[in-house]
Amino acid sequence: MDAEQKKMLEEKGFDVDGTMKRFLNNEALYLKCLRKFLDDPSYDKIKEAYSNGNCKEAFEGAHTMKGFVSNLGINEMYHVLIPMVEKLRVQDMNVDMEMKQLETLYQDTYNIIQEL
Repeated sequence: MDAEQKKMLEEKGFDVDGTMKRFLNNEALYLKCLRKFLDDPSYDKIKEAYSNGNCKEAFEGAHTMKGFVSNLGINEMYHVLIPMVEKLRVQDMNVDMEMKQLETLYQDTYNIIQEL
C-alpha cells in the first residue's frame, strides 16, 4: 500500500496502523482482506432481512458484519453496527437510523476499497 492509499483510508476513518498490527504489518494481506469486503454478503443479508422484518436474520448479518469490519479497522461502520446489533439481539427492529447510516457508510466504504 502506498502512502497515498494509506492517507485516503485514514481520512475515511480506517484504523490502518492498528489493523496493520493485527496483520503483522503484512500490507498485501491487509489489502487482500479489505478487497474481500466487496464480496461479503452481510450487508445484503441485513438489508433484505430488515426489509422483510426478519429480526433474526438481520441480527445474524449485522453481527457478522460487525466482526468483519472490526477486524479490518473500518471503525466508523463498526460504531454504527454496535447499537444495531444490540437492538436486534433483543428483537428490537427499531433500527431505522442505523440502517440509514449503514447504507451511506457501506456505499462510501465500498467505493473506497474498490479504488485500491
